[in-house]
Amino acid sequence: MKVTQQDLISIVERASTINDRLSDSFIPDPLQPNDKSIDLTLEHWCLLCTQGDWDKFSKRLAWDNLDINQVRQVLGAVKLADEKCLPSWAETLREVLQTNVSREDPSIYRYLEAENPVPFEEFYLPFIQVGIQKLIDRVADNYNLLSPAAQINLEQNLLKELRLLCEPTLEFEFSLFSAIKQSGLIRLFAQAQGSSAKTHYQNFIKTVTDEGLLSCLKKYNVLARILAIKLEFWVDATAEFINRLASDLPIINSTFSKKFTSVVEIKLGISDAHNQGRAVIEITFNPGEKLIYKPRSLGLEVVYFDLLAWFNQHNCPLPFKLLKVINCNTYGWVEYVEHLPCESESEAQRYYQRAGMLICLLYILGETDGHYENLIASGEHPVLIDTETLIHPDVSEFVEDGQELAAEFLANQQIGRSVLRSRLLPTWVFKADRNIAYDISALGGSAQDGNFFKVRKWKNINTDNMVGFSEYISVVGANTVSLNGRILVANDYINEIVNGCQQMYQFLMQWRQALLATDSPLATLGDRQVRVTLRNTEIYNQLMRKTLQPKFLQSGVDRSIELDVLSRAFLMVDTKPAAWAIKQIEIQSVEQMDFPYFSTAADSTNFMLSSELMIENYFKAASYQQAISQLHQLSDADLAEQIGLIRAAFYSRVGGNMGSNAATDEVTFSLDGDEFPLLTSAEIVEEAIIVEEAIAIGKEIAQRAIRGANGSATWISLEYIPNAQRLQLQSLEYGLYDGTSGIALFLAALAKVTGEAQYRDLALAALQPLGQILQDEKSQFVSRMVKEIGIGGASGLGSIVYALVRVSQFLDAPELLDLSKVVASLITPEAIARDRTFDVLAGAAGAILGLLSLHSVIKEPIVLDTAIACGYHLLNHRTACTQSGLKAGQSIESKLLTGFSHGAAGIAYALLRLYKSTSDPVFLKAAQEAQAYEASVFSASAKNWPDFRSFNPNEQQPSFMTSWCHGAPGIGLARLGSLEILETAQILQEIADAADTTQQFGLQSIDHLCCGNFGRIELLMVAAQKLSRSDLWELAQKQTSYLIARAKHLGHFSLYPQIEGDFYSPSFFRGTAGIGYQLLRLAHPNLLPSVLLWN
Repeated sequence: MKVTQQDLISIVERASTINDRLSDSFIPDPLQPNDKSIDLTLEHWCLLCTQGDWDKFSKRLAWDNLDINQVRQVLGAVKLADEKCLPSWAETLREVLQTNVSREDPSIYRYLEAENPVPFEEFYLPFIQVGIQKLIDRVADNYNLLSPAAQINLEQNLLKELRLLCEPTLEFEFSLFSAIKQSGLIRLFAQAQGSSAKTHYQNFIKTVTDEGLLSCLKKYNVLARILAIKLEFWVDATAEFINRLASDLPIINSTFSKKFTSVVEIKLGISDAHNQGRAVIEITFNPGEKLIYKPRSLGLEVVYFDLLAWFNQHNCPLPFKLLKVINCNTYGWVEYVEHLPCESESEAQRYYQRAGMLICLLYILGETDGHYENLIASGEHPVLIDTETLIHPDVSEFVEDGQELAAEFLANQQIGRSVLRSRLLPTWVFKADRNIAYDISALGGSAQDGNFFKVRKWKNINTDNMVGFSEYISVVGANTVSLNGRILVANDYINEIVNGCQQMYQFLMQWRQALLATDSPLATLGDRQVRVTLRNTEIYNQLMRKTLQPKFLQSGVDRSIELDVLSRAFLMVDTKPAAWAIKQIEIQSVEQMDFPYFSTAADSTNFMLSSELMIENYFKAASYQQAISQLHQLSDADLAEQIGLIRAAFYSRVGGNMGSNAATDEVTFSLDGDEFPLLTSAEIVEEAIIVEEAIAIGKEIAQRAIRGANGSATWISLEYIPNAQRLQLQSLEYGLYDGTSGIALFLAALAKVTGEAQYRDLALAALQPLGQILQDEKSQFVSRMVKEIGIGGASGLGSIVYALVRVSQFLDAPELLDLSKVVASLITPEAIARDRTFDVLAGAAGAILGLLSLHSVIKEPIVLDTAIACGYHLLNHRTACTQSGLKAGQSIESKLLTGFSHGAAGIAYALLRLYKSTSDPVFLKAAQEAQAYEASVFSASAKNWPDFRSFNPNEQQPSFMTSWCHGAPGIGLARLGSLEILETAQILQEIADAADTTQQFGLQSIDHLCCGNFGRIELLMVAAQKLSRSDLWELAQKQTSYLIARAKHLGHFSLYPQIEGDFYSPSFFRGTAGIGYQLLRLAHPNLLPSVLLWN
């Protein structure tokens, strides 16, 4: 194909990035002015970068020494200042365009497989042929070190890399081409039939290959640039690897006592690409033995395995597996670790004991990247295979002035310096909408997570009816532990893990002085380079995938603007951060489909970004000194704290289904030999003792508070993420359910009952961070918070509104009422429209309850109008039951949920409360229909309402809960709460059934409000008051007496099943704050309202 210089110039000019255009290499093209287009581009940039805040956008430009007028000049058409000076990638592109390939006989290309075709494979041929020839020119005879099969591995890797870049665009173009040539119905029918005709496909290929290739690449000029750069990177990195292998083969054979001569297989792409396409490579030599090549310094690996050898020599609890390493300064070779099953149960137990030892060791060494891909289960040995983030320095960038004084910052710092830091332990990563969670930890993530990996697949490949589709797949990672063909679950071996951690911790304390000596292997860490990760690499990965969409590949400016989203984090602060230069390095790497890579000296606080650019004192302490300090600070108290975090982390894997049957298994407890399933013989506890127990809870909450120097307070605990139905160990957010506003509500009630100022002060301190962020209610942080927590009455904005109203009344603090109005204003039409939960816990029904509590105090029409909007949102999204046709709330697997938290009872209760405030009959009618639906599924034999959630193990038999969240207690409470609005014989019978079922259920293993004993006690209390039933009040008092006695016996209230020794949680619905409030309410029922009814 003939390619002119002007063709290449056109591609280079249009593909140029904003940063390119700001250099001296480009000038504006005065012949192509387009002010309207430039204005739209600027608006989009400002919206993407600063959510349309022009002042903040101007600040962002000023930090690059730019202003809007300057950038306007480069957002339109530009010209090369010197058309003779083209970048090297343009010359590579010229070679590709000028390369003639035959498409008549694909068999001549050994990297193509007829039985396993690649979509649009003809498109890639000239790129691969140029790459192969350039590689051979660079390595010469060293290419023969690779067998033909290994050479094909390399070539197919290049094909795979090019596919990832091109498929979105080629699929888009093919769909357009097919739409013109075939009608939609004919095409859909042919796809379903699997037609193998190729006429249209071959005609399409002609439009994007041969003479059509230039037109295609001129249209998608950014793609042309990326492809040429990727090709150059592949050649450089692959040639470097082959030449290094040829040079180092003698030392490899000597070190590993082998006689390797030729490579029979190569596996590439097993790590992220850094430093211009360089990645880890797995090599298989004849006869089948393997070696790992890493294109970076292996100095940390050498120290790490020397340290493990030292531990083995000094009789650590169990010996570690050691790997041989050859460090060649800028690259190296490492022994291969095979993924092997355990051979016996005792091996499995030792595996998890070693895992506990590893958790402890990596806690001391400050590891941050122990995810599932970096740990291999090799028999009874968990082996860390990537040590580059050992002794990772603490990064405190993007922190506003004074933020380091805040309790939230200190809490996050505490988590960041705990055993959770290594990412060995289970931790959930959430999608943007927080509906989907997945665990990528080494000990938690496994194939059992199912839908973690989303892949692109194809049907009818390279035919007229080819179609792409996405599919979730399960992959058994090398971190998976198995025995006799069965995948093991770490949660079944928590005691072994804890024991291993304890043993290793005590071993390190025993040998602390020897490890701190100058001749210790630990001392050599100080002169190593360590990697610095500034963001989760998934952020870069998502950004790369997004900007490979066709609409971003036709203009370098458009793609540059999308990549500038990386500047957002820096713009959270008011003054230009010292690390602003990092952003540009990140963008430059991602532009060329490379993952940014930063490193620093372990003994320095300075951050070397490049040989010419250094940020002085970027790190608060040298990372080596952090590890030494960690070793100095080992103590029994710290060990106990870390063990608690380990247990809680594993519980987060199984404790997410709120109110699942595991939380309320029917158990008869005994205390001092006496059994009390129905507490017929228990004594009624005195009011003073109840209040005393609540005070004890308040004191413990105060003692465990993390307090900031700015007067704020927070806590670390398991927090429930309702959309994903998962528990996450973190510093608490702001909601009522398990956030700081719920704790503040209890503390305020305690202050009201006792008159003690310390509880008032702590309640206000808990709410201080919320008030702080709402000073700028239009900030990105607030916008993100609103999207993440939703509008619900337990976990969302509605819950905060309610808590602030109640706390303001308990403490006589009108400023909190003003803050409640601000939060209510965030429940906008857009926020309501985003709600797809609808229920009390996290959706519009709960928002109604929070808003009505505020409206009852301030009587402002806008608050009631917002509640009404939530009501109509519920009406517009009701689902009809397939059996009865009755409409209620949320549908899961074609079944409508019952109950208070997620189901029809809670939604009906909210609608009845709204009806009372508006007298609008549509809300009454909808509430009655929801109640009728629940009545239609009531089980007379169980005297309960079924729980239709998906974790029921027996699909044929209904599952029943007996708790506030699901089942009779919550449904009965909802009916009682609206009895003055709607009273019928049916409702009175339902209340009686709920009370009977709750009495018969007795006390169970969990105490908290949501799924436990104190939530059921609330039904007894309200029923006693509303129905004048003294027997129920007496039962509530006896149950409380028993629970207090049991807590004293155990040393704590029971909050979480499956955590030995329990885990402390101060939260309201699943922790001690709610229990404390319920105790106070039992002692002072006329003073404190029912929070479980949002009274």
